[in-house]
Amino acid sequence: MGSTGSATLCLLFVIALSLLPLPSLSYNNNGKQITKRQIEANFDYTISRKIAFPQTSDPNQTCPINLPSDALSLSTVELCHPLKTNQACKNCIRVVISLNSTGFPRLQGFYIEALEISTNKYKSFQILRRSRGAPDGNLWSIEYDCLTATPSQYVSVWLSTVPDCGVRISKTHYLHDNNAKPDFNYTHSPEQQQIAVSLSKGPTSVARLCYRRFICNSLPENETPKFNVTKKAILKYHHLLPCLCIEAYYDYQDSPRNQICPFESRDDAYGPDFWNITWSHSNDRLLMKFKSLCMLEPSVSLCQKQNVSCNVIPGVKISTTELFENNQFYVWAYEVDNVDKDPNLCFKFTVNSRSHVRCPEVELEDRDWNVEVDMGLFQVHLTILSRVPANVSVAVCKGNNSRIKCDPQTTIQFNEDNEVQVFSTLPARGTCYKVWRSDVLYAHKYLICPDYSHKHLGLIFLASFLLVLALVILLYLIYRQIKKIFTAPLWSRTVLLVYSPDSAEYKTLICAFADFLQNILGCEVILDMWDMNTVSQLGTLPWFYQKRELVAQREGSVIIMWTKKSRRMYDQWTSRKLSRYDWTDPVNLFGAAMSCLMKDFDVEEEKGNLKDYTVVYFEGLCDKHDIPHRMRKISRFRLFKDLYRLVSILQGRTCLSPPCLIKGAAKYLMRRLERSEKSRGLQQHVELYRQRLHEQGS
Repeated sequence: MGSTGSATLCLLFVIALSLLPLPSLSYNNNGKQITKRQIEANFDYTISRKIAFPQTSDPNQTCPINLPSDALSLSTVELCHPLKTNQACKNCIRVVISLNSTGFPRLQGFYIEALEISTNKYKSFQILRRSRGAPDGNLWSIEYDCLTATPSQYVSVWLSTVPDCGVRISKTHYLHDNNAKPDFNYTHSPEQQQIAVSLSKGPTSVARLCYRRFICNSLPENETPKFNVTKKAILKYHHLLPCLCIEAYYDYQDSPRNQICPFESRDDAYGPDFWNITWSHSNDRLLMKFKSLCMLEPSVSLCQKQNVSCNVIPGVKISTTELFENNQFYVWAYEVDNVDKDPNLCFKFTVNSRSHVRCPEVELEDRDWNVEVDMGLFQVHLTILSRVPANVSVAVCKGNNSRIKCDPQTTIQFNEDNEVQVFSTLPARGTCYKVWRSDVLYAHKYLICPDYSHKHLGLIFLASFLLVLALVILLYLIYRQIKKIFTAPLWSRTVLLVYSPDSAEYKTLICAFADFLQNILGCEVILDMWDMNTVSQLGTLPWFYQKRELVAQREGSVIIMWTKKSRRMYDQWTSRKLSRYDWTDPVNLFGAAMSCLMKDFDVEEEKGNLKDYTVVYFEGLCDKHDIPHRMRKISRFRLFKDLYRLVSILQGRTCLSPPCLIKGAAKYLMRRLERSEKSRGLQQHVELYRQRLHEQGS
């Protein structure tokens, strides 16, 4: 029963130790090796490894000495077998105790406890002085080799005095495995050009980016940040290459590296940053240089472009030179002799089953030679210009690109720079010309097939020109005819203008509108201001009745110009509040006209025909609600928006309805009419009067 209680007490103590907060961590390794487990102390000691009951302290007792944190230090040493040299050494923890015991003469030794956190393996022991074995002076010094534990584990060590005075210090040490590597994860962000590295377990580690070569060289612009299970390492790069690798290792000496190269199989790593290729051409030699931060030598071949593909030319001898530039870049130079300077002769580079075709960027004026085709009436001329001494061959061929047969070639020799020669043949349908430079081994052959159908283009162009010319003449004649009909006397209409004498400016506007009707639309306008002598001789009412009869005889129109003031005068007239002077004023036609027109309205309304009457108002000078309800039964037009409808009413009774084409042309003429000088002048008068009304209103 007693043994069971003791075991339970020990188990509770182990659990309590595992729940204690972890102290500061230590990972250092001084690199020392030992061949046996031993204890070195400056006093005569004895060790007790099995303790049935942990020591307890008196809660009423205070510790007479200070127990500093540096009294206990932990480090890693290698325990090696002295005879089995081929056997790997094992890491263990060296415990060093250093304490000044001044003021604590009862100090007998130290109590040491160790706990592997992940496995809960617990051990404890005491190191006590023998009787009469106190150290010289007050400094107690112990070096314990060593505490064994499972590698890659955190080990907590507690130190207390014997007898226990209630003070305890503790430290945690990570016992690393010599062969262990950090197990890390990474996240790639291409937009930010960065890689975030995180640690799943283990102590603090170091991460870096490098380019894999014989050794993995760090990026010159990159840092090597530390990271742990709670903190990520952010690594940035400038160029995404297939040899870009992520390397991580624990933050202690000689830690093995864990290296991952995730971009070697990704297509986006073989982009423009990887295919850094330059070219040059001189003396019929084509040179291309492949420059890379990666130690990946490509396989290279000369190829000839055909549409979108580049066909490899077999048997081409390519000389290769390898360089190392600025202690950073690998440079491979590839050179081919006897090759023409042509954008269709390219190098094909292949790395890890990925190919890239690099062609010289040769403009037409930069080529060593060029050919132009001139189609004559009886001959085809091939004008060949060579900027260097060379031989150019020409072969006359028949057929198409898939099946073509050529005659024996004709070689043209150029002995001087910038020499021009002409090759002439008779034209024939289906004939092509193959032209190439023949004094080099590798040259692109150009197949030139002139388009003989363009010989008939002159006749087609002439026929097209005559057709277009005839169409233009026809449209012009139609336009003239429509314009003639549009302005013909047959469409001329007698118009009687009735208005209210608002102001002198408004009378000027009425005169401008009457001039517009007469000179632009060809109407015969009757206006009292233009016939003042007759009005003064006959009087207002007789003159108005006379002109009204004339309009009725000629089947003309009575246009009533309406404004806001017209509405006020109309309301006064209907309520008989208009002064007698206003009725008898020889220049005021409004009152007399209203008396006459209202009778006509009654008569015409009974007949159901009010087409002879039209109300016209200018935008900004009058609104629809200003027109009396009785006068809303006749046509109303707002200028200049309804100008075309007004013209149609004025001219539509004396002729038949025109066809659609003539109507379209008439609308076009109306737009021309609105932009005419008379129309612009009328619009200016309207705008001036509108501004005057606005000033009076403000």
